[in-house]
Amino acid sequence: MKLLASLTSPYARKLRVLAQELGIELALVETAPMTDPTALLAANPLGKVPALVLDDGSAIIDSPVIAAYLLAAMPGQTLLPTEGSEHWQARSTEALADGVLDAAIILRFNMAQGITSGPWVDRQYRAIERALAVMNGRVGGSAFGDICIAVACDYLTFRFTDLDWRTHNPALVELTDRLLATPAFVATQPPA
Repeated sequence: MKLLASLTSPYARKLRVLAQELGIELALVETAPMTDPTALLAANPLGKVPALVLDDGSAIIDSPVIAAYLLAAMPGQTLLPTEGSEHWQARSTEALADGVLDAAIILRFNMAQGITSGPWVDRQYRAIERALAVMNGRVGGSAFGDICIAVACDYLTFRFTDLDWRTHNPALVELTDRLLATPAFVATQPPA
């Protein structure tokens, strides 16, 4: 399996950490999505990373779908409860963390175009703040959910040095600091 991904993509990092925790080998193919490379467009006509290309040449796209595929590939895995309320809470935690990433990436694209204020920008910051507050209460719900949270928090630190998410979210700080020291997170740290 090959993962087409940018080294700075937090969505790809979530999958890379997950694969390492599951013991799944993924060949990383560094891919710059903004250049619309042929291999990426063949795997994902939307031109978005990450995209997982399977050994038979077919592709799976979108990080939650790829995460589900990797988890399903390892029967008996313990990172994500397989059923019941705990399963759906963990999936909801993933959606919250991905939503933080979505808002942060919207902000980055806006900033690149010189848009640094206004109602749409303010809405993204409020969404991030609300989601962080909720995730602060979800730490420890599942190992998978914790991975998703730590990836989102570390991305905020990586790309938004002036965003003080740590002051009001002590559980997120403890979780993120602890997971960032693990081999899977160290190995997937984005380049500076």
